[in-house]
Amino acid sequence: MKYEILLADDDDSVRLVLHKALTRAGHSVKATDNAETLLRWAEAGQGDIVVTDVMMGGREVFESLPQLTDARPKLPVIIISANNTVNTALKSGQHKVFEYVPKPFDLDDVTNAVSRAGQSVNPRKARPNAENRRLPMIGRSAVMQPVFRAVSRFAAGNLPVLVRGAVGSGKDLVARLLHDGGPRADRPFLRTTDFENTSLTLQKVNGGDIYIDEIGELSMQQQERLLALMNEAELIPASRRPRVISATRKDLRDLVESGKFRDDLLFRINVAEIRIPNLAERDRDTYELAEAFLAQTSHDQTRRFETDALDVLHRHKWTGNVRELENLVRRLAVLYSDDVITADMVLQEFSKELPSVEKADIIQNRLEDQLEEACRTLLDSQHEDDESAYTVALGWVERPLIVEALRLTGGNRAKAADKLGIHRNTLRTRLKSLNIS
Repeated sequence: MKYEILLADDDDSVRLVLHKALTRAGHSVKATDNAETLLRWAEAGQGDIVVTDVMMGGREVFESLPQLTDARPKLPVIIISANNTVNTALKSGQHKVFEYVPKPFDLDDVTNAVSRAGQSVNPRKARPNAENRRLPMIGRSAVMQPVFRAVSRFAAGNLPVLVRGAVGSGKDLVARLLHDGGPRADRPFLRTTDFENTSLTLQKVNGGDIYIDEIGELSMQQQERLLALMNEAELIPASRRPRVISATRKDLRDLVESGKFRDDLLFRINVAEIRIPNLAERDRDTYELAEAFLAQTSHDQTRRFETDALDVLHRHKWTGNVRELENLVRRLAVLYSDDVITADMVLQEFSKELPSVEKADIIQNRLEDQLEEACRTLLDSQHEDDESAYTVALGWVERPLIVEALRLTGGNRAKAADKLGIHRNTLRTRLKSLNIS
């Protein structure tokens, strides 16, 4: 879409260059050399996006931003500045500036920022995941249904519950649901591994729930004291008897075999068991989780992920499971002020931590999805007198592949053929057919 840009810079040459670049991009531009005129235009309801220098006439535009924000709270502001200090960046963040572009800048940096800011000018009004934000645990996949059923059954009971799951899969959340969803909700939820004083622990929990995170890491002495506590708790009337909820990512039976965990304690804590699946097993739950985390993190409830970005998140191997996904979404929400989080933004964050092989897998999967969609459109719109769909689709890949091979080898056809894995005569034939000089 094209927007009306309010441009402010007291450098005539910069103002001229930006005016031309933004106009060439299809936008209409109103330009001024001072903050006062910029503010007057904005207060009058003019402009969709502001692009402004920081210092104009010896005065910082930050002095005018509070008044501008009061008048137009949804108006995106892009700051450009030659004063590239940390103070400028911090002030941009404090005033909720959409983007900060330091000088000297590439014109593409500014036009791209304007394009991204445009996404928030006419944002989607309704959030499809409004219901999800009210759910205590998100997920509609088939593998999560046994978890939900088990929570509903065990919450009201007195049986000790063992929650099993990998790191970040949601063991703490399930433990809280077991507590909050049953008759102990108004009693303490005591998270502890200190069982030194049995009477004191029982007094603290007062008939509520004792939660032990990663019970597999308890020392043999802690295990002995926990067993003693559970034995003493059996003497308390059922209506006031505390329950033990424990969690682990380890195989406790293996620990028993290796002599690191008491078998009698395992029998006591593993009366009822809930296994939480890894995020990779949860089908399309990643989509709803990502949208919900973004909504929880953002004050502006119109923020969303583009479809391609959600697809990238879905294909990622979440070794840290739901917690890793939540941390990434929170980081994206802070790093980017855009109304729409794109696939490129997600890939940019992944590129900081992923091995090159996994990056290549993500890019390849995304490319395959795009090609599938393009091929589907091509086949649907094919006419009898058109060039064959096979030839057209093959050309999409063949030409850029050959051109890139020639670029990487400095135009050396023999080396390009080797890089492509084809005979040089074959390359010569294809160059002629594709009219590549």
